[in-house]
Amino acid sequence: MTDGGGGTFANIWMPHPYNWAGLYVTNTNTPGHVYELSNEHHFRNEIVLDGVENWEFLAPQTEEEVRDSGDAISLDIRNSRNLLFANYHAYRVTRMPKVAPTAVRLQNSTDIRFRNLHTNAESGYSICDENGCAPYLRASKYPYENAITDVTRNVEYREREFAVLDITDKMAVATPPVPLPGASGVEKIADGFASISGAATAPDGSLYFVERRNQRIYRFTREKGLEIVRDNPLDPVNLAIDKSGNVMVLSPQGPDVTVYSFKPDEPVEKVTFIPPTPAKARDGATVALPGNIWKNDAEFQDQLNHETYRFPTLTEQFVAGMATPKAREYVSPDGSLVLPAFRAFRQGDWRFSDTMDALGFVTAKQGERVFLSNESEDRTYEGLVGPNGTVTDLKVFATRGGESVAVGPDGKMFV
Repeated sequence: MTDGGGGTFANIWMPHPYNWAGLYVTNTNTPGHVYELSNEHHFRNEIVLDGVENWEFLAPQTEEEVRDSGDAISLDIRNSRNLLFANYHAYRVTRMPKVAPTAVRLQNSTDIRFRNLHTNAESGYSICDENGCAPYLRASKYPYENAITDVTRNVEYREREFAVLDITDKMAVATPPVPLPGASGVEKIADGFASISGAATAPDGSLYFVERRNQRIYRFTREKGLEIVRDNPLDPVNLAIDKSGNVMVLSPQGPDVTVYSFKPDEPVEKVTFIPPTPAKARDGATVALPGNIWKNDAEFQDQLNHETYRFPTLTEQFVAGMATPKAREYVSPDGSLVLPAFRAFRQGDWRFSDTMDALGFVTAKQGERVFLSNESEDRTYEGLVGPNGTVTDLKVFATRGGESVAVGPDGKMFV
């Protein structure tokens, strides 16, 4: 629509991988009313509004697919004003292998009203296999980095779900945040990666992490800087390191998942396959647990309590999931590190599990307390590490959460 176009548009579904935008509206102040638009799989943008006034979108939904629209923006608003978006859902499929900077891009626009915005990249799945029948919430590692980016005011809105937001001319251009009292500055040591995760430190203080898209494992030290220590095409996802410096690698290859280990300074072709073994008590061993978990497995499963007529809350699902003992585990070559075998859910070539979906592991010994991020609630918990990969006595530590949690040597928490 252009040059004064407008009107009412309802119940439209537009999936097309070869168009660079699904809906493009320009140069009009004629009122427009869009009801239940589903715009999906477009190459560069799902919805573009340029020079548009007096339009409203009620229950619009967009979806970005892996190969078709991995770089697409859900909603691009330029030089526009007096727009309403109510019950807006921006979704990226769970299989996305790369990050996206923002769902909504604003440029030189004002009086933009959002009512109930939801951006996400997770969806329910259910399966029956040799492990039984169960549902699972597949949580993508790569949702939108921001819900909204206002390039004119230099503002990023990171909350991925909220009820009310008005963008107006009264909002000032953002300035760099003032450092917190007593907090040292943040130093960037490297950038330019496609998608990194699985950060872990070795006994000598070296930092290791994975760039999954290019199947590389990096090491960073002050003395040598950034090094590629492995680029075997074994699809590494997450890392954990035992007391002897053996790097344990979690990979989605195989019928469930695969765990192998290597010594960083040994020949690159030398890897040790670690089979799962029955879980048992291991005195003094460190346990590697997913640092961020998304527990909301109520899809595809009737969880209504017919006596109380209550559904389990997100908190209750998280507590129950973390208290479930794991029947198997992966043990590092020196026996000092244990990775509980969380159930893997297969969907074609893809594998999903709490350990696969996590952006990294947190470690603690049995009887110690550990910090975890419950992403479904966006809250940070602390709990007691028990046998067989369980975490009990979970308590809310902070009403804010994130993709990972780390505790510094001085006890400061980083989310």
